[in-house]
Amino acid sequence: MKFKSKKDISSRFIIVGFSLLFIILISESFLFVDFSVPYLIVFDSIIVLIWLLIFWIYFGTYYKIKNRKLFIKSGPFRNKIKIECIKKILVGKTSASGSQLGTSRQGLIIYDIKGKEIYISPKNNDEFVDYIKEMKPSIEVEIYERHILK
Repeated sequence: MKFKSKKDISSRFIIVGFSLLFIILISESFLFVDFSVPYLIVFDSIIVLIWLLIFWIYFGTYYKIKNRKLFIKSGPFRNKIKIECIKKILVGKTSASGSQLGTSRQGLIIYDIKGKEIYISPKNNDEFVDYIKEMKPSIEVEIYERHILK
């Protein structure tokens, strides 16, 4: 089964911000006559490649469960983990460390038996967790609750 990644407003702001920055950098490089043509070509090529990488990550992030393995794809980055190796899933928290293969906040942090953590952000956390729990009911699922001070 394939799960698309959730895209929230903060990731959209990042995409728009980088796009505006790159458009300004590319258009500004043509305004300065002091730079040589090879320099402009290299500079603009690097900017376009970085821009394409960001779009590839944003639009090419998804999670697939096949043959009792979780395949994670985020642009050029790939990861896989066996369902049997998943020890715990923390729902609703954004990870500050580990593999960040999600495009929004408040996704899932998957802990494996080796202690590594992987952050993903499927469109529907509950549906994803239920599907994993069908395969391995012994997985510990913890709901993260944020405490707000009043």
